[in-house]
Amino acid sequence: MKRNIHLMIIGILGSVACLLSACSDDPENGQPEAPVLTFDEDRQFVFETAGGRADVHFTSTTAWTAEVDQTWCSVTPARGDAASSVVTLAVTANETPDERNATLILKSGTATARMTFVQKQKDALTVTSNRVEVGAEGGKVTIEVKANIAFDCQVDEGAAEWLSAVQTRSITSTRLRFTAAANESFDRREGKIVIRSGELSETVTVYQAGEQPVVILTQDEYTVGSEGGVVAVELRSNVPFQMRLLDDAAWLNEAVTRSLSTYTRRFEVAPNEEYDYRSARVAFFNEELGLADTVTITQVQKNAILVAQEKYTVDALGGTLDFSINANVDFRVSLSAEWIRQAASTRGLAEVPLRFVIDANPGLEPREAVISFTAGELSQSVKVIQPGRQDKGWLRIVHTNRTFSIPSISGPYFSYGRISWGDGQEETYRGKAVHMYQNEDAHTVSVELLGAEEVSLPDLVGVTDLDLTQF
Repeated sequence: MKRNIHLMIIGILGSVACLLSACSDDPENGQPEAPVLTFDEDRQFVFETAGGRADVHFTSTTAWTAEVDQTWCSVTPARGDAASSVVTLAVTANETPDERNATLILKSGTATARMTFVQKQKDALTVTSNRVEVGAEGGKVTIEVKANIAFDCQVDEGAAEWLSAVQTRSITSTRLRFTAAANESFDRREGKIVIRSGELSETVTVYQAGEQPVVILTQDEYTVGSEGGVVAVELRSNVPFQMRLLDDAAWLNEAVTRSLSTYTRRFEVAPNEEYDYRSARVAFFNEELGLADTVTITQVQKNAILVAQEKYTVDALGGTLDFSINANVDFRVSLSAEWIRQAASTRGLAEVPLRFVIDANPGLEPREAVISFTAGELSQSVKVIQPGRQDKGWLRIVHTNRTFSIPSISGPYFSYGRISWGDGQEETYRGKAVHMYQNEDAHTVSVELLGAEEVSLPDLVGVTDLDLTQF
């Protein structure tokens, strides 16, 4: 009984196996073929640092999709059918110092194809610190370099006697070692190590203390323009030090920064609105050791050329024109007409008296000229106005008074003439002039007129004759 059952099971299993084998993977039975997805060529895509685009060709027997696994690249189109078999990779610039890679993933049904592509790194060359301190006794100097390219290093000639390289070339190592000899002098010294690869370079300065403690400024004077700015004062010291402003200078303040170097102090200089330069001193010192050094910060003045007035009217007969200007720069004088000329050359950084010679105006029309003062971008000008030539006229008054006041005479181009009082006395015309006589005889007063347009006689008492025919 048991033997018959056993044989029956085997027979059944065999029939099932034959049935399954006959029905699978047989296109004639209506079952689909497995999709095929392959790249056309075995190629390694390498993109430059700047990025770029590249076409990837492949074969797919059915519809497909495409994607990349990194955000710095993209692929188009993202899908297609069996008739289209090319996608384009687009890669952005690599701003990192490391090489990077991504994968292109193609899928078609149950089939998947992957291709990895690479982008080169951005060349980089950096050092962890640009400043190294060494004691006076000398010793080892280690510089850590971060680079993804081959580089060379060189000690400058001025420090080659005491600073020597233990390793002068490195491709795989990131640590460079140098030996600093003992400093037998009292002076602090420095040497520069230049690490270079093509156009890239880094400079490391090695400072070595002298035998004695020092507080030394690299520069003891700084000059700032009138517009103000920031002054960076560099200090060399192998001991702690303090700082103090020696002068009362509200225009000079230490700049507040997030990261202050121990050996660099920055000062903000306010704009100088004054016409004089100003200076202040800052002391750096170690009081316990009796060490000190002082820096002087000087700010130049605000440059200016100033004149008292911008217009002058001169006599038609010519003469001289005197006025002063205030200037704290060297300036140049230029004239716009030949009938005015400078009497003497001048130069000054304070109030400068100037004199100009004015020729007589031979014409009847008034004329103008401009005196210009320039110093670089600064300029100032003065206008000179001269009336036209006026024919000489006369005003004659006969009176019998013991005291006589001269009439008021005016006009925009009136030039002072002479007064003849009629008793042998003469003087230059001046307003409200008064003359005393010895008797009450008749006297003829004659007034010379040049350019007068109006005469005012407020009082005619004692006047016996008035001649205006030549006015």
